[in-house]
Amino acid sequence: MATGRRADELRTVPLTDILTLDRLDRGLFRSVHRFEVDRALYGGQVLAQALLACGATVEPDRVPHSLHGYFLRRGNAAQPVVFRVDNDRDGRSYSARRVVALQDGEVIFNMSASFRTVAEGEEHTTADVVPLAPPEQSPIVTSEPELALLARVEDWSGPEKFFPSRFWVRPNCELPHDDPLLHAAAIAYMSDFSTGLRRTVGTEVLGPSLDHALWFHRTPRWDDWLFVDHGRGVSAGKRGWYRGTVIGHGEIVASLAQEMAYSDRR
Repeated sequence: MATGRRADELRTVPLTDILTLDRLDRGLFRSVHRFEVDRALYGGQVLAQALLACGATVEPDRVPHSLHGYFLRRGNAAQPVVFRVDNDRDGRSYSARRVVALQDGEVIFNMSASFRTVAEGEEHTTADVVPLAPPEQSPIVTSEPELALLARVEDWSGPEKFFPSRFWVRPNCELPHDDPLLHAAAIAYMSDFSTGLRRTVGTEVLGPSLDHALWFHRTPRWDDWLFVDHGRGVSAGKRGWYRGTVIGHGEIVASLAQEMAYSDRR
């Protein structure tokens, strides 16, 4: 049964509750938690829930390794979201899924996701990202909308000090240790928080997300602070693109890329 939450209460609701889905039928799921007021649905939430829906249809020995999604319409956080999953392929090592998220009979988001069995191999990282200060020595972030995340900022993306570009982050609750799918979904939820772009460029102001990609390089595990570093972005054609790196326990856990829209200031 769906439960409403006021926006100012969201930070106190465990992330695990926010991401919970009801299974309606084979390949069909529905979100549970919602706001009591009409406001835009946070993109990271629908991204994470779409990944959970896909993951619920693959064998438990397969974990997410990549996803590519498109934000098509503004979601309404006061209404539940229905997720419809299509099974594209189950191979010996990889599984591919497609999912659409619907509200009021319209698709607000679609995504392709790929899963694979855990495999061991050589590991090499071409570049190191070293935090300048531990989370305990970084100031606490306040953001809008309020998210089920605890964040501490190391650096900001621009003089407006609106979006942090280098920051520590963790969920507001403990995640089950033996559920890599949920850990991956929690990281996906976080990956839409902040941006590597400036809020304004000339006469244009940063708008909604257009598309999002995320790659998990290792079996997802989020049991401590993660450090996120957003690299330089590109602004052109009323669009902005940036990339980011997610680091945990001294290793690059995931990489992300996102494109956002710019519009003329009114």
